Amino acid sequence: MKGIKEIFIFLVIGILLVFIDNFSQNDRNKIPVDDQLLTQLSQAFEIQFDRKPNDEELTNLLISWYEDEILYQEALTKGFDSDDEIVRRRLIQKYNDFLRTQAFSYEPTEEELRNFYEENLARYMEPFNISFTHEFYRDKDSSEEDIFFSGDSFIGVTEIKVNSNFGEGFFQKILEKEDKRISSTYGWHEINDLKIYPEKIKSFEIVRDNVLNDFMLAHNAELYEANLLKIKDKYELIFNQ
Repeated sequence: MKGIKEIFIFLVIGILLVFIDNFSQNDRNKIPVDDQLLTQLSQAFEIQFDRKPNDEELTNLLISWYEDEILYQEALTKGFDSDDEIVRRRLIQKYNDFLRTQAFSYEPTEEELRNFYEENLARYMEPFNISFTHEFYRDKDSSEEDIFFSGDSFIGVTEIKVNSNFGEGFFQKILEKEDKRISSTYGWHEINDLKIYPEKIKSFEIVRDNVLNDFMLAHNAELYEANLLKIKDKYELIFNQ
């Protein structure tokens, strides 16, 4: 950053010489520049051009930023931001984002995560599912198996998954298995190697990452609502007659 600082010092002197007659010297009209800003300008350039800016390019970036900033400040002093719905919506969105991201700096304890897990077990339920293979026949009484459609293995599939592949009600037909062959949207099937896995709760260790994500989302939502209530307490809604 030493080279950047030297450029900055040189540039500030030039800026002061050019603009000293146009702006007052009180604190309100001083435009602060620091290493963080220079780094941001450099990074923005690098993202766009896939390389770092040289000294001349960085100087031009700072000049451009400076010119934009003084126009922005002048616009504010003249009240151009007032009654501008685009500016209003942008500021609302930025502050909304600020409120919603505050909670993500919070690090929950293991006890908090386990308590959240216990209070929300339904989220971490392994649904009822089955595994099976099948032989496919075009007709119910056909002795010739259609090899092209037969033999696929379905492992740990839910009712929704099975029905989406074979048609509505096929999952229940597999469980009932009243006939040797059961019908689908496509033909007839002989079900083999059927295994049934009842609904069960996944262990905390398996779903810990999911629990952490769910906890942070819930914590963030709670913090957002609490902060919003605090802000509401500062303002009073008055209806003009």
